[in-house]
Amino acid sequence: MIETNHYTTLHVSPNASAEEIKKAYRKLAMKYHPDVAGDNQVYAEQFRAIKAAYDVLGNSKTRQQYHYKHFYKDFKTQPVVTAELIAEQAKNLAAFAKVLDPYRINEEGLYDQIMAILSAYNLTVIQQANDKELTTTLVTAVLYCTQLLPYESLLKVNESLWLLVQEDAMLKMRIEENTTLQKRLHYWNRYKLALAMVIAIGLCVAMYLLVK
Repeated sequence: MIETNHYTTLHVSPNASAEEIKKAYRKLAMKYHPDVAGDNQVYAEQFRAIKAAYDVLGNSKTRQQYHYKHFYKDFKTQPVVTAELIAEQAKNLAAFAKVLDPYRINEEGLYDQIMAILSAYNLTVIQQANDKELTTTLVTAVLYCTQLLPYESLLKVNESLWLLVQEDAMLKMRIEENTTLQKRLHYWNRYKLALAMVIAIGLCVAMYLLVK
């Protein structure tokens, strides 16, 4: 069993300051707290992991012990982040997104998980692997997840995806198509009520003129 990396859980580097760790913990705890997540068991488990990570890293003594165990004494036994592992994480997230209720989804939580997968370090690992199949798997999974995000968040995710696909014309086209579709849905959802009101008023005016 691979032990959880507390720094990865809090989305900070091992060199992060105590203040950065506290800030990251508060931000994540607010998003995954049971009062916000309700009965979502996945988010509840994530909250427990976040709290456990902060219990260790938020105390200078336990953090020092954690560093000794994980970065010195047992360094060689630590799992290596590979392109295959990153792609698998993306696939698992997409599978989870498929069963989410779009009306109750924690959009910020989903966005944070996507950006953790698309961290600068992970992007470098994927690029160095130079495996088109793995890159396609990752991009496909992330694009699916972005369908559940607000349009503004999708654009931020795209910034990382563009760095990843570079000159791959097929993947660039898929990102563009997804962006175009989500943009149309964004504006439709934004203005459909106003459009419906205009149409209703127009029909009322037309009926008035016909019976006048």
